[in-house]
Amino acid sequence: MMPPPSSALALDFRLLSSEAEVHAAHRLEAAGYSEDEGASLESMLYRYRNAQHLFLGAFDLQTTLVGYIMSTQVAAPLVTHDSMSVHDPQGTTVCVHSVCVGPQWQRRGVAQRLLEEYTELVRKYNQECMSSADMEERISRIAMLSRADLVQLYERAGYHCLGPSTVIHGSEQWVDCVLDL
Repeated sequence: MMPPPSSALALDFRLLSSEAEVHAAHRLEAAGYSEDEGASLESMLYRYRNAQHLFLGAFDLQTTLVGYIMSTQVAAPLVTHDSMSVHDPQGTTVCVHSVCVGPQWQRRGVAQRLLEEYTELVRKYNQECMSSADMEERISRIAMLSRADLVQLYERAGYHCLGPSTVIHGSEQWVDCVLDL
């Protein structure tokens, strides 16, 4: 058995590149969320197939997926129940559906690094849109739902918490968090 990882510094952050990696992400999702909150494998495959540019993974030195963020684009300014099952490539809001880190890697800075890398990924996407004169696809906001106990994590990453969300998903009370770009 390998010793526990020391930190997020030794990780490789990149877009998922195969459906096999989505299956690995789904295993992390099932371990990290209750059954009524977690995404189904079908939902995750839909998001990968339609918004692969928004599915970022953190990989250890053995190229094992240890965490990820998955999202879709929508026209609405906040995460809605509908945004969880639809991707609108013209949408200007990225709706984060999961920030998930494997149990062995939790409390080692991985989620914070994922959020930083993810924000940079979206900013680079915007720069590519600007250089291709395709401003309609530019993303103006990243939005997510947070559990109350994780709000500080997202605030450290630059998100502003707007208060309780109207979205009902599972048994948790969710908080709307946004990062305007």
